[in-house]
Amino acid sequence: MLEASSPLTESLIDPLALAATAGEAVLECALGGRRYVVYCGHHENSSSHAAVRLLRMKLRDARDDDDASHEASPLSGQSLSAGDTAWSSVTQGEDCGDDEFVAGCARFGYQLVAYSGRSPVGYCTFVVRVEDGSDGQAPSIEIEVLEIWVVPRHRGVGVGASLAEAVAQLAVAGLVELEIRLSRAGLPTLFSFAIGADIHSSSGAHFLRTATSFLREKIDDQSVIFAGGLQHVLFDDIELELR
Repeated sequence: MLEASSPLTESLIDPLALAATAGEAVLECALGGRRYVVYCGHHENSSSHAAVRLLRMKLRDARDDDDASHEASPLSGQSLSAGDTAWSSVTQGEDCGDDEFVAGCARFGYQLVAYSGRSPVGYCTFVVRVEDGSDGQAPSIEIEVLEIWVVPRHRGVGVGASLAEAVAQLAVAGLVELEIRLSRAGLPTLFSFAIGADIHSSSGAHFLRTATSFLREKIDDQSVIFAGGLQHVLFDDIELELR
């Protein structure tokens, strides 16, 4: 392992703790007369293997409807995993190619599944990446939404918004731990901050905007925990990247 080249890289030596583990409920809500629960990975009485199998079957069944829709796009469930539904890792001295070098990077990601009763009705997979700056670039925080999808008959009631809120909740939990680490090091750090995804539908763009709104709201809520809010994880704004 390479020696840490900056105080920020030192703060990224250990993986950031996860705020939820497989089978744990992240968010509950009542929508359209139904109770929905967003879980990390799978329902508490099921398994990630069962959740992935059922979601991929529902993706196949909905392909024709999604193909004909202007609001949704067909997905294959490529990002779904029956293994790692919550993970956290670090790298140091990462050579990204094209003469791009990242001294320190922490990543964590989740696979969220929305349930109605025991039935999975939607999912979202995403990754958060925190990087030390390199070659004069500012340190960065990036949230990458890999896939977001809701079963057609459960659309329009707020399931997607619940998944967006869960994404924001878990991402901000990671930023809170980073705030604690940087506070201990006495290291206020200005980051560039972005949330993005490859967008293929209007509902995907709406999801990103909703997640961004929840991010701002939950970051503002940290003023209850930290006087004045986050004081060491600093950023000017959250950039929305619709690719």
